[in-house]
Amino acid sequence: MVSTIVMPAAACLVVSWIGLVLRFHGRGRLSGTRQARRLFCLVLAATTAIAVATCVYALPHASSLPPIAVGVATGAAVVPREKAPNSGRPVTALLTFGISWLLGALSRRLTTDRADWCEEMTLGVMDGYSLVHLSSALRTHLLARLEEPGFGLTVRTAGKRQDEIEQRFVEAKKAAERSIKTETDVEKTQRSSGRLITPEEKVKAMCHFGEARHACQLLLHLAHDHGRRSSDAVLRGLRDEAAFHSSPPNWREVPSPRSGTAEASSF
Repeated sequence: MVSTIVMPAAACLVVSWIGLVLRFHGRGRLSGTRQARRLFCLVLAATTAIAVATCVYALPHASSLPPIAVGVATGAAVVPREKAPNSGRPVTALLTFGISWLLGALSRRLTTDRADWCEEMTLGVMDGYSLVHLSSALRTHLLARLEEPGFGLTVRTAGKRQDEIEQRFVEAKKAAERSIKTETDVEKTQRSSGRLITPEEKVKAMCHFGEARHACQLLLHLAHDHGRRSSDAVLRGLRDEAAFHSSPPNWREVPSPRSGTAEASSF
């Protein structure tokens, strides 16, 4: 009982856990939301169930194979690895179809959770100036907490992360500055001519602001993927500080970030 069920199940569980952590390292938080935790546990349960079923029903026909090896081999199905073209076998693909589907669902869930988290982290930031403020604060936060090369982090990886932080900050700053220029030009035209802002001008300004906010969210991706959940409170503090100084144009109708209602402004 112990050698044919408990030990293979335990070995499979441990290997699957490590494999999932390696597979999704830098791609999201496996325990970030309830849905992600549920899928994470389902993958562990599926691999463990396959290992136990193999030991109980298939292993008696291949007695030379130790049961614990079955658990390790089944758990290794979730470990990331390079695949050669046409290297998969139909039998293997059929046996691991359920695990592959769960891994795909977990990957999509982590992507969705990250997008939702980044959108929540930009709530209340309503103009280009506050986006520059937030992006600069995020850059400082990320660089200050960038780990030194050592155990688990090579010099190349650390340098790559630093370059990525700098690159995304520059892109976010440029997008925010373009949004500021567009809104400033629209306001200057309104004051000089005394006419109402045209729908085309409003759409252009709002599109540029949306692009700037998206560029800031791409910078936040790095905080989500490589940061710790304990740092979320600090990031929300940076967001709230930028939002406090936010002042959207008086011609823009913006939804309230907290209540979901619209705050209408007159021209």
